[in-house]
This record gives sequence, structure tokens and C-alpha cells, in this order.
Amino acid sequence: MMSSVSSSRTSTEDALQSIRYELKGNIFRNVNGLFAKYFEGSSWSVVVQNKLQETKSAKIISKLSAGVPGIAHSDSLAEWLAEFQTLFSATDQANFSFNSQLLSNTGNTPRTVIYLEASDPWSVTGSTRVFAEFHHDSIPVMAEDDDDILRFCERARQVFENQPTRCFVHGFLVRGATLELWVFDRSGAYSSERIDLAQRPDLLVRVLAGYTLMSDKEVGFNTFVKPAAPGLGSYVTFGRRDKFYLRPWFIATADYMVGPGTTCFVASTWKRGEADNVIKFSWREDEESTELRLLERAHERNAWGVIQLVGYKDLVNIADLREGLHFPQTFVNRTFSCVATWPQGRPIQRFTSIPELLEVLHDLVKALQSLYVNARILHRDVAIKNLIIIPQHSADSPRGVLRNFNFALDLDNIGPIELMVGSDGFMAIGILCGQRHTYRHDLESLFYVFLWIAIGNDRVHGKADDILKGMSKTSRLWKWCTTDFGAVGRDKAADMGPEGFEGILDEFSSDFAPLRGLAKELHALIFPVRDGEIFTGTDTDQVAVQKIYDEMADAFKRSAGILGLRSFNYSTLKGANSCN
Repeated sequence: MMSSVSSSRTSTEDALQSIRYELKGNIFRNVNGLFAKYFEGSSWSVVVQNKLQETKSAKIISKLSAGVPGIAHSDSLAEWLAEFQTLFSATDQANFSFNSQLLSNTGNTPRTVIYLEASDPWSVTGSTRVFAEFHHDSIPVMAEDDDDILRFCERARQVFENQPTRCFVHGFLVRGATLELWVFDRSGAYSSERIDLAQRPDLLVRVLAGYTLMSDKEVGFNTFVKPAAPGLGSYVTFGRRDKFYLRPWFIATADYMVGPGTTCFVASTWKRGEADNVIKFSWREDEESTELRLLERAHERNAWGVIQLVGYKDLVNIADLREGLHFPQTFVNRTFSCVATWPQGRPIQRFTSIPELLEVLHDLVKALQSLYVNARILHRDVAIKNLIIIPQHSADSPRGVLRNFNFALDLDNIGPIELMVGSDGFMAIGILCGQRHTYRHDLESLFYVFLWIAIGNDRVHGKADDILKGMSKTSRLWKWCTTDFGAVGRDKAADMGPEGFEGILDEFSSDFAPLRGLAKELHALIFPVRDGEIFTGTDTDQVAVQKIYDEMADAFKRSAGILGLRSFNYSTLKGANSCN
């Protein structure tokens, strides 16, 4: 289930800045108890101890220990690792092997990376169980924001990108004669106290033996996903309910390490049946699952156009994973969960025709209205990636459906402080400027979905950053996707002004140029001009609330009907001409 990412990818300055931002306040050095937690008291620790005491192994172990100070080059390290593997050649761990690669030098410091890999023919980082770097200099300590440390941590992020449902990743760093053990999870990174290999060279042998003998769970894999019969991939199950067989690809995954790490698969309840369910793994910060509770409420209150919950389980949390360790300050405690929903649907950007897209957008307006009015819920993350198209089973069933309720808000249980949530490129101006979320902001985000599709006309990607890669560098939309939210709010306000919006309309792709009139109509509904300026606030009068939902839905529906009729007339005329 791994996509291919080269392990030798160059750590660009952008990548280092990104990992520096992720780990700010989330990296801990010299954590007491790490060695004991992972290398003492385990079932395999007795095996390691016995192996180290075996008479027939004594010569190899002595040679390995003596050779630790001399591991100075890639060739000698590869020979040392090959010698180490002979200790376990007769065990099940023979299915694992070490791969070493000399990295391009940074300054005068040669570095070698090694991976303990499974024997499956995946990409290097996709099959990685443990990774390490050997820095062949004598500087034992690096600061948290040192580029070498960040490159090391960025390598862990590459493992997560290829194994996004993984619970944590082991790594270790050898610099000169100093060994640091590292663990990476969705709340950051932490290292052991430093071990002096000059005094205890045997500990490197012990550590590698431990990594080699660790179970899948001990090495950090998500064991909730079970292997099915050969050729059938894997599955998850919730209690005694149906098994959900996962298709071997991701439909959504994260490109970062610290955070919710949301990862989605399609699945079927039959081994070879139609895949019409979505299995989502994610790490939430709050103790209670907002998504679970609000999906249940939406179902109970007959919200229309919302995915259905069919299975759920909390798996583990960061506090459990870090139990027994002593941190100098608090860390973000996230809970790992698996959620099964129906239906899978088709991503909105994969519409088959523009009339279909407009019909879907009409239904999504109605879905947001039903969610708000009937269920008292705001979605708060209306974006291309969270909108799907499903086959219409009847005239009353929705074609456009809302998914991903991680950031949804229960209007009957609002806290005193709301965090800013949403997706880059789609957040409403008011949210970017610090306002509380309202129903109108969800509609404004849906309007931005229409604009992104009309301008980018990208049938593949669902994230703004990915869509931008195929667009001109002069597009105004580039300014909608920066980390300076205040600046984004100001730029969006300027682009939604009367003059700025004309520039937005000029960017419409040729396929969507006929819909500039629709865009103007929607713009007037979302941003009415009051006292010479566009209004970005929220009308709470019930008549005004009903009016904006109805008129926005009607605008999409009328345009869909007009385009559909034009397409029908053109096809009919073309058919008549072809018969003459």
C-alpha cells in the first residue's frame, strides 16, 4: 500500500523550513526512559541477551564491538552490517535486511543512511522498519534546528508519507562515537539520552539486535489493519461486524509528519466486491470524536447530503505510546482512530460534464442548509477534497455529498474560543480575519470551490497547493495559499471587490468562460455591496438565511438546466446533420 518516494530525495531549503515549522515546540532531546522502554523487558530482550552470551556468537560480537569506532565510511559500514546479520541468519528476522547509502556530503561531513527493510519489493522508505544516519565526524551534539538534525527528521517524514497509517517510527543517529535513539510520531520527535559508544560499543550491537527482533507493533506499525488471504490485501473490522477489505491505494494522505495525518482508503465488505466504503485513519487532538458524534446527530436529525457512519474505533493515543517516558514539558495528545463511512462517491473534480458539476453544487448548497437548519451543525471545512459525487438513486437522493467532519461545529455546544480551521485556498474572509464561524462562511467556501474549479479546471487534484502547480504564476489564487492568514484575508477581500472580481473572472478557463454570468450572480449573493463596500458579515434574520440558501441553489440549478439544454440541442443538431 505504498506509493513510491525516493529515499535519496534532496532535502531542499523549503523542505527543511517545513519540517522546522512542524517540529517547533514538538521536539524533545534527552528523554529519560526511552532505552528502557524499548530495549528492556521485552519478550525478545531475552533472545538478544542469550545471543550475546552464546559461545558461538562471542567471536562475531567481539569483532563487531571492536569495529564500532572504525565505522567511518560507507564500505566499512556495509561490511559491519553484513557481519551483524550473520547473527540472525537462522531466524525469522532473515526476512529483513539493511540497506546503506552514502549521502552527498554537506560541507566536510560525510553521512550514510541505513534502512532496516522488509523483504517485500516496495520502495525503500515504503518497506522501512527502522532508519538511521551515521555522521562521520566527532561533533556529538546538534541543536534542534540544526540543518543536519532537520534532514534526519525529514527522513522520518518520508517514511510517514509512504506509511501514513503508521503509529510511530524508530530511528537512531550516530555521530562520531555518540549514539542517540529517536522516535517520531504525529505529535513530534524525541530522542534518548546520549550513549557513548567509545565506552560501550556493544550497545550498538544490542540496539540493532533489538530493532531486528521487534514485532510489527513494537516497531510502530498499525496492527489494526490485518492481512487477508494471499492476493486479497488487508482488511479492518469493527467488533463482530463485517470485514472491510482495503484497496491497495490511498484516496487521501498527508504530506507532513506532525498533525492529524488523515489517510483514506476505499474498501468493500466483500473480498472482491464493489468498493463503496471509505476507511479513514486520523489522529485527533480532542478526547471526544467530534466527527463520530456529529455524524450520528446528522443521521438522527435526517440531515440530507451527508455521508453515513458505518463503523468506528479508537486505536491508541500519543500518551499511551509515550507512557513511561519523562518529558520536560507537555505535548499534544492525539488519539488515533479508524472511521468507516458510506458511500465512497467520486471526487467532485472528476465531474463528467459541467451540467453535472452544477447539479452537484446545487445539492451541496441544500446539504449545507439541511446540516445547519435540521442538525444544527456547521461543516467548517468546505473544500474540493471534502465534496463527492454519488450516483443518484432517485429524484430525492443527493448527487453532491459532504464528507470529513473532523472540523465540524456543534452549534448547541459552542466553546468560548474557536480555533481557526479550514483548508488553504477555501477559507472565508471573515474566518481569516478572526470571526466566529457561521453558516454564511460555509457558503462562501463553496463559492471558492466553484472558482477554483472554473479557473484551474483540474480534474485530478483536490488540494489548492496541487492545483496551483498547473496554473500561471500570475494567478491571483497564489496569494490565497500562504501561512499569513491576515494577508490572505486582505488579498481575498480585494479580489472579491468589484474591480478585483473582474480580474478573477478573466482567469476562468475556456470551458468555464460561459459561466462568468453565474459567477457574478453568486458573487452578488455572497458579497452584497453595502455603503460602497462588499459585506463579509452574516445576516442572522431567518428570512435572509432562507433567501441566500434558496437563491444560491437556484442559481446553480438554472445554469445546469441552461447548459444541459444547450448541450442537448447541439447534440441533436449534430446528429441531424450527420444523417444528411
